[in-house]
Amino acid sequence: MTEMAEPYRRLVEQSPDALFICREFRVTYLNGAAMRLCGASAPEHVLGRSLLDVLHPDSRDRVRDSVGRWAAGHPLVPIEAEIVRRDTSTTHVEVLGAALDGGPDVQVILRDITERRRTEAALRESEERLTLAFAGAQEGVWDWNLETNEVVYSPRWKQMLGYADHEIEPHVSAWERVLHPDDKALAVELTERARSGERPYVGEFRLRHKDGHYIHVLTRGFPVRPEGGPVVRIVGTHLDITERKRTEAALRESEERLTLAFAGAQEGVWDWDLETGSVVYSSRWKQMLGYTDEEIEPTLAAWERLLHPDDKARAQEVNDSVVRGAATYEGEFRLRHKDGRYIHVLSRGFPVRHEPGGPVVRIVGTHFDLTERKLADAERTRTELLSRLVFAQEDERRRIAREMHDQFGEQLTALNLRIRLLKEACGDHPGLSEQVVALEDVAQRLDRDVDQLVWELRPTALDDLGLRAALANYINDWSRRAHVSAQLHTTGLLDDRLPSETETALYRIAQEALTNVAKHSQAKNVEVILERRRDHVLLIVEDDGVGFDPSGAAGVAGQGFGLLGMRERAGLIGATLQIESSVGAGTTIFVRIAVAASDSGEAGHA
Repeated sequence: MTEMAEPYRRLVEQSPDALFICREFRVTYLNGAAMRLCGASAPEHVLGRSLLDVLHPDSRDRVRDSVGRWAAGHPLVPIEAEIVRRDTSTTHVEVLGAALDGGPDVQVILRDITERRRTEAALRESEERLTLAFAGAQEGVWDWNLETNEVVYSPRWKQMLGYADHEIEPHVSAWERVLHPDDKALAVELTERARSGERPYVGEFRLRHKDGHYIHVLTRGFPVRPEGGPVVRIVGTHLDITERKRTEAALRESEERLTLAFAGAQEGVWDWDLETGSVVYSSRWKQMLGYTDEEIEPTLAAWERLLHPDDKARAQEVNDSVVRGAATYEGEFRLRHKDGRYIHVLSRGFPVRHEPGGPVVRIVGTHFDLTERKLADAERTRTELLSRLVFAQEDERRRIAREMHDQFGEQLTALNLRIRLLKEACGDHPGLSEQVVALEDVAQRLDRDVDQLVWELRPTALDDLGLRAALANYINDWSRRAHVSAQLHTTGLLDDRLPSETETALYRIAQEALTNVAKHSQAKNVEVILERRRDHVLLIVEDDGVGFDPSGAAGVAGQGFGLLGMRERAGLIGATLQIESSVGAGTTIFVRIAVAASDSGEAGHA
């Protein structure tokens, strides 16, 4: 080496590659790059040592064999090895060698390939990651050359459509052939816009599967334009979204069904996030309280502001029960309507936990407006109470009438008997006889008045003979007392009896109607019709009096109360009462009640 020309020496010393000259593997020369590669601070640390000592044990045999081949004049084939630096760290190198002038010396060049190996590993990892990503995402890849219309379709792209590799030609015509006809205009538009750079190449298409059905794909492409020139390629992917489309359609259908169900059930939906305090209220929830969407803020404070003060303790109790582990959230509350009144709601919710047994993080539920039900319950309670009161009143009337008939009848009979005896005893005393006759007349009037009072309290014919006979007797007596012509027309009910409550209610309605006629109508004629049809009974009271305005009947002294009483009595037995009247045209009252179907026909006219 001492004979090496100076320019060549400098070239070797400045070489970035590590250069060793060995004889029988003993290092006789190394340049500066070789010292740095080995981590040596002086040539003596390496000179005289075997080159194999610098190598990692796993690399020695491979390098020994290669150096032997190079010394024998075989072609230069680089190999990779690993060296051990003086600080025991390792470095990957590429090894290349050759014999010098056919002598025993061999030149060995080591090139540090650590960075290259790191780059290659990163590239492999990136390619593997990309491959796995596409495999995991189940996406097919395509690469479209816009200049030649050649397209490279990945195996996954073809598999998505049910084809093998050889069944799809590498041309854009393959894509055009499987594209749904209705989607071709969109495909052309996307391509043109991608060429011009107006927008990315993203769209949804339908592609025909090999078996004939269409699948939905989301295609996304990246336009490639070399150095800012025109787009020459578009490289992209296809994602099969058929199942997603099917799921979205099913979800829309489910949401629509749920929306219609809540609309049909007239329920409002709420979703309370306990962690943030926010609450989502549905439009129906707000409408129930008379508010528009923007008038109710999505917070718990909105609910608390509308809650009746007396119900706050109940609301807290329900909340606490859910926190303690109750499976459902349920309670009845009163919420203030926008117009100031309170409505009753049934609030039912389902607690949501992130994990079984964990804390409740959300409660999702509904509000059902109970106001109408509450009113109906109150009306039903009032009706039941009124029914018991009315029937108790009738029972009391019956008891009093019976006792008056029995007690007063017996006493009046005894009184009349004694008056007759007294009258016979006073036959020779004209002055006393006149007084006894007057007394007899008073006793007879008293007897008639008691009979009339007993009849009005409870006509015995109603219990003994039924509605038809009792009504006939009452109408005849009423006509005589009111000086109004009255006629009763009946169909059926000769041998057919109605339930006691029904007969009593119809009798009292007719009685009240005739009382109103006598007090207010100034009628000359009244027609009362009682019909027993196959499945209903009809009572009609019609007069030719002055009539009235039914909408203002409550303002007529006494009459509004009488009509109300008739309506309530009709309601107690499930009957309907209809009033037809106008000023100057008389009044007609219709009462209709459904009864069990009868096979007796409509015989028995009177």
